[in-house]
Amino acid sequence: MWTRDLDDSAEQPMTPDQLERWQRRMSPPANEFPAGLGITVLLASTDDVAVGLSQVDAFSTGFRFNLAVRVRQVPRGLIQGDLFMHIAAHVPDLDIPVENRLLVGIEYSDGRRASTLGDVWVLNQDAERASDKLVLVPQGGGGSELAVDQGFWVAPLPPAGPVTVVVAWPGFGIEETLTVLDGEALRAAAANSQTLWPPQSAAEPPQPPPPPRPASGWFAGPPH
Repeated sequence: MWTRDLDDSAEQPMTPDQLERWQRRMSPPANEFPAGLGITVLLASTDDVAVGLSQVDAFSTGFRFNLAVRVRQVPRGLIQGDLFMHIAAHVPDLDIPVENRLLVGIEYSDGRRASTLGDVWVLNQDAERASDKLVLVPQGGGGSELAVDQGFWVAPLPPAGPVTVVVAWPGFGIEETLTVLDGEALRAAAANSQTLWPPQSAAEPPQPPPPPRPASGWFAGPPH
């Protein structure tokens, strides 16, 4: 993977050490056993749709959670009846209107933001140096036409103070809804994660293009 150095007009590859540090920011440490927080909260719901957060696990470098989506019946406007494609990361080959996508965002008490509309896969030396930049990365997920569970990774750990979870799904009746978690509780749990063995090298990830953003609202602005 190639990038542009700030001090040199020539394109240069990232060093193996830079690449490895960047990759470790983008997923939970494979050499750690996390500490669970036991958090389960319904983020937003209507008569026909519910979105909840559960299975929060804290690691030394960030935290992981599960987004549980349940629908009463197959909503109109699904791409080939596939609920998962409206919830997972942006897929360039699928033309899903932004209002029909379930949007998820995280905001820390210091103003840092990240969302599922962020270009988390930008791989360059600027991104590698910005180790405090907040990232929200989709992990594994799946389900049926009525129930989907999607994992997300958030890094780095939050400062003490509120961690705001924002969800919006206008096409399915859910407007922007904010839910506050305890950042200090996440940090305290992370201190109890267990290192199993030294970290291993990781492979280079793909880099899909970023999705379009809504014209207004919390998700309209770029991450801070």
